[in-house]
Amino acid sequence: MCGEASRGAPARATELAEQALEGFRAIGDRRGLTWVLASLGMAARSRGDLDEAARRYQEALATARATGPTWIVCLSLVELGSLAAIAGEDARADALHREAAALARRTGMRRGVAHVCNEMGLAARLRGEVERALPLHLEALGIHRELLRTRVPRTLAQVGCTRARLGDLDAAAADLREAAALVASTPQPATVVLLLTGLAWVAAGRGDAELAARLLGTADATRERIGVPALGAELVETALVRRAARSRLEAPAFDAALAAGHDLPPDRALRAALA
Repeated sequence: MCGEASRGAPARATELAEQALEGFRAIGDRRGLTWVLASLGMAARSRGDLDEAARRYQEALATARATGPTWIVCLSLVELGSLAAIAGEDARADALHREAAALARRTGMRRGVAHVCNEMGLAARLRGEVERALPLHLEALGIHRELLRTRVPRTLAQVGCTRARLGDLDAAAADLREAAALVASTPQPATVVLLLTGLAWVAAGRGDAELAARLLGTADATRERIGVPALGAELVETALVRRAARSRLEAPAFDAALAAGHDLPPDRALRAALA
């Protein structure tokens, strides 16, 4: 279920999780129930249904606090904090993230530490606190390199997007290039969208507004295809780079580049940007 969501198939993830939910309720397996509720929360967030995501994570949190496992408590706290950040509830977001981080560090859940660091980084970028976000993403990246290689591409993409926004274009391009090489062998459509957005930042920063617009067009088309909308920091940053590219091109040229990117397969768009 989690794998389906991470590969950009939230509808399939939801279908599988709903089937599992019925089974766990029928046999009274409350620990299994917490896992599938968290999976439903993940799928709902992926497809942009934030109220449903919050409802599922709140139920998962309440159940896991009573019966375990601890990692579901941590995951639910992180995700509820991120949903609060997206809703503009900064104080609540910070409190939930701090609780999750303290729990993860106290219990030695390094994967939990990585997850909460990434989500805190996204919350910081959403607020415009980009310098604060970078060390958080880098801490997550170090843990993922050691423990969970499948998460390295997306975390690298987060680092690259953050560096691009800070104006460190060469370092950003290196991060995004490494991440692109990794996803070439492990399909991660949602990560590809993030890479396209980061590379659009780099292109705009280097003065190539036409390339930036093409990459944004490909990112838009890929999001439409996989059914995963931009949320939070990704939504804000997509809008910022779109504005930067549009400001450097006449409207017809911008629209033409955006349309050309919309028709370009994402792997070809990545290759063109990295070349």
